[in-house]
Amino acid sequence: MSDLVLVGHPFSAIGMAEHVRSAQRALKAVGVKAGLVDIYGMDRGKDPDFEREFGADVVKGLSAKTNLFCINADEVEQAMGVLDHLGSAPAFQSAHNIIYPAWELARYPEPWARILERFDEVWAPSAFIREAIAEAVDTPVVHMPLAVEMTVSAFLGRRHFGIPENAFVCFFFFDFSSYAERKNPFAMLEAFERLAALRPDAPLHAVVKYKGGKDDNPGRRALEARLASLGSRAQAITRELSDNEIKNLIRCADAFVSLHRSEGFGRGPAEAMLMGRAAVATAYSGNLDYMTPRTSRLVDYKLIPVADGAYLHGEGQVWADASVDHAVTLLAALVDDPAEARALGARAKRHIRTHFSARAIGLRYAGRLEQIAGG
Repeated sequence: MSDLVLVGHPFSAIGMAEHVRSAQRALKAVGVKAGLVDIYGMDRGKDPDFEREFGADVVKGLSAKTNLFCINADEVEQAMGVLDHLGSAPAFQSAHNIIYPAWELARYPEPWARILERFDEVWAPSAFIREAIAEAVDTPVVHMPLAVEMTVSAFLGRRHFGIPENAFVCFFFFDFSSYAERKNPFAMLEAFERLAALRPDAPLHAVVKYKGGKDDNPGRRALEARLASLGSRAQAITRELSDNEIKNLIRCADAFVSLHRSEGFGRGPAEAMLMGRAAVATAYSGNLDYMTPRTSRLVDYKLIPVADGAYLHGEGQVWADASVDHAVTLLAALVDDPAEARALGARAKRHIRTHFSARAIGLRYAGRLEQIAGG
């Protein structure tokens, strides 16, 4: 059994799955060997790239020394039930157990805080998450950013996605089944609509990748109507894409536009920056770990209450309302100055590769793990 075991969903196509994959890549980059526990084992073989990269790392149970749980608090009970069934209860009792959760609002839910306190420490993927969790728990909370490392296994150009070759492409993705209000896709669309009206002769194109939501979902129907009204200047991509296709789709854009209300970390803008693309995003929450005025375009905002039912445990909380006017101004400047847009992307790529590469984050992991081992 490995001295270090990561627990999560390494073969799934969800955000927390990329979370555990990111952690394993970071550890491998600095020569730290770790086993992987695939909690439910439901998605093995679905994506051959994941299988090739992580298949040999899978182990059956926890380590008796150190375990890193890349799951959220609301999943702990079910996950521990599965692991206990596999005979891992004694290992959990003897090990140093770390939980590495995501969260997207300024205050962490009290019921979940009590669950986090079952672990020896919490790793927070951003300073924003660290502040939220540290105020809610007695357990030590360590700021441990996520690595942003992407390998394109096969090159796919714009033609593969039906994207015009000569267009300035604004891109965004989200999931209707996961509190779409937080991602705020209609603000991105409004910004693009205004940009298109402001620059009627510019070759502009919007791409929105989304999943979830039934055909009669009001939000989905409204989104589709807005996209349709833009005609050939916009498209939706709703089919299931492989991980390699998603990476290529990001690379095919000129600007990733996220007028989110709140992000725990925000992989979309970070991955776009790694690909050398301009990132335009709300100047609020976890994305400020890696987005700076020099490496990105940060959009002004004001704080507003979280609407009833808009997010889990959102009662009494606030999040950002991005300025569409400011976003349009920033985007128009990029469209008008392609050389600066390319230079911005180049600065963004250097920044991510320097500070958020698998090796850079792996060294942070290794340093903390050495402290744990030393007692």
